[in-house]
Amino acid sequence: MHNNFKISRAWASGPAVFGLVIFAFCLHAAGGEPQEKTEWPDRLTINCDLPFLTRPADTQPATGAQIPVAPPSAQTTTSAPLVSVSAPAAVYSPEAATRLQAAAAEPTKSLQLRIYGYIKLDASYDTQRAQNGDYIYYVFPKNNGVSDNEFNMTAKETRLDLEVISPDLGETKAYGKVELDFYGPSGTANSPNLRMRLAYLDVANDDIGGSLRAGQDWDTFITVKPRMNNVAIMADAGALGVRRPQLRLNKDIKISKDTKIIASVAGARTIGADLDNGSQDDGADAGFPSVQYNLCLETKTWTKKSAKVSASGHWGMETLDQVSTNGSVIASDKDWYNSYSVIGSLFLPLVNRVSLQGTIWQGQDLASYYGGIGQGINSKLHTAIAAQGGWVEFLIDLTQRLNLNLGYGLDAPNQSDLNAKDRSRNETIFTTLYYNIKPITFAVEYVNMTTSYKDAASATDHRVQGSVIFTF
Repeated sequence: MHNNFKISRAWASGPAVFGLVIFAFCLHAAGGEPQEKTEWPDRLTINCDLPFLTRPADTQPATGAQIPVAPPSAQTTTSAPLVSVSAPAAVYSPEAATRLQAAAAEPTKSLQLRIYGYIKLDASYDTQRAQNGDYIYYVFPKNNGVSDNEFNMTAKETRLDLEVISPDLGETKAYGKVELDFYGPSGTANSPNLRMRLAYLDVANDDIGGSLRAGQDWDTFITVKPRMNNVAIMADAGALGVRRPQLRLNKDIKISKDTKIIASVAGARTIGADLDNGSQDDGADAGFPSVQYNLCLETKTWTKKSAKVSASGHWGMETLDQVSTNGSVIASDKDWYNSYSVIGSLFLPLVNRVSLQGTIWQGQDLASYYGGIGQGINSKLHTAIAAQGGWVEFLIDLTQRLNLNLGYGLDAPNQSDLNAKDRSRNETIFTTLYYNIKPITFAVEYVNMTTSYKDAASATDHRVQGSVIFTF
């Protein structure tokens, strides 16, 4: 059994730094101005990848499962229809995290349906071929020392969203969400297939301050996400997390008028590959789900936005069978591998128009969480691949319409866990500029990514991506 938990010295000071930040927030927790009650936002969050299309209100960490309440114009009376359909108008309000915030506690008496989304065209140029082309995870090696540039154009990120708000059941509220795009498998460049991104149900009770989320959502351990135009949002390049089926419990713990702790725990599907060629997902073969957790402190700051600091992570296992050359299983569950992560996250408003956000992490067997540059288990060495990394980003709202972001990301697997020519380091510098003329947003992004290979030459890609987005 392989249970090697490897910790890099380079990241050993990370928890201490976040501990100091938590201590500082606790000192601040008793103060601050009271938060204003927010009404139903003009614009719901339509995309965890495109935060410039979010509601004009304080952000919420990804752990909470707040249930939105119908706006006054949509709330029903005794003579109202049983079902109403509406689509909120788009506004431009960049935020660092993307979750709906609880609105005014008016009862919902009818079934509310909200249909919205956006149409997006992406065009990108890469000086060196990257995985996957329409977006970027890492850079492929050069062929005989010669770069291979490419140009891509796609509308696959076009998004369709449906939200369903159920009539209240006493003090209990129910809410569902389905989110689709066109990055489904087996499609072509001009005939893509649908892909389910999100599909979940929320049930919340105000009296107990808790909620339940069941379905497919972003990993529970995510608190902040990079603000980028690239739909991969630093996957395999410093940002952990993706979407997966899960059952999550959330609890808000009020500390003071302006400070609370959001505690979340989830049982989630362990998604693996089939490294043993036994015709079975190695994560499902473990026979039990992974556990994810997130403990997030949120407090009012000297600006209009709240600060957040969290400790989060996951633990699970994958198992490989012993398989013969003809594909028959000789011994089931022969090798077991721990998959885990420990993550510290921060969102800190510096002034009203400038914020700092980022994460640091370490762990092992992180391929399905987009860590270790897509490498989780080394079947030749019979070891889980340990890695460490993180990202940091400045968010600058130059005007209400113009937003500039500057960031850096790193994903660094342990060299001793790799074979020759495996990806050993992925380093990224990026900047993104958004300009909005409601309901159209223009975006341009520059990414400088260098992917290193063990005992082989590294490769660098200069990527420029431009986009036009129409929200509806």
